Amino acid sequence: MNRYTVFGITILVGFLAAVYYGWAVRPVSVHDATPALLREDFRADYALMVAEAFMVDNDPERAISSLSFLAVEGEPYNPYEFVADALLFGTEEGYSLPDLAALQALEQGLREYDPSFSATPTP
Repeated sequence: MNRYTVFGITILVGFLAAVYYGWAVRPVSVHDATPALLREDFRADYALMVAEAFMVDNDPERAISSLSFLAVEGEPYNPYEFVADALLFGTEEGYSLPDLAALQALEQGLREYDPSFSATPTP
């Protein structure tokens, strides 16, 4: 056997051992994680996607429903807070002007839809 054959067999055995280890010995265990555990940048990106959808369909009920994905079970739900947090994060992190405008339009749309949506002070 030449050295290239030995090398190929070694690579194949290593690959098969890694697959066996990953699937049989220590498989990935999936746990239910809530969206509330998302990092702030991912929550802001999700709110931005909702804002972009709102710019297209101008449906505040759909936006409120989509933002409920970020709500924590057992806590009061205020979609305006998610948008305000995303707008603040986007401003600090340098989101583009069209993205900030989309978030502002969603924020305004939520206020017009239900004036009770307002930023509540955190203790």
